[in-house]
Amino acid sequence: MRNQFDALKFSITCKVWRNMNGFTIQQMAELNGMASSTYGFVENGDRTPTMAEFSHLCDTMNFEAKDFFKTPEKSNHARN
Repeated sequence: MRNQFDALKFSITCKVWRNMNGFTIQQMAELNGMASSTYGFVENGDRTPTMAEFSHLCDTMNFEAKDFFKTPEKSNHARN
């Protein structure tokens, strides 16, 4: 099973980070080379970012990309 992108965690992180650092949606968009509407859709969870957008946003917020991927849960059932 592959790890899956956690879009909800990413969108919440973007919004919380932006607010904690005093940035507007417009400022975050400009910092990341995005249209403000595009950033707004990503932050609201209405749009999954492209890999380039995702990479820029992670760099801006100083987060590791791996932090936004769900790790498959291991089964608790032992095989005999």
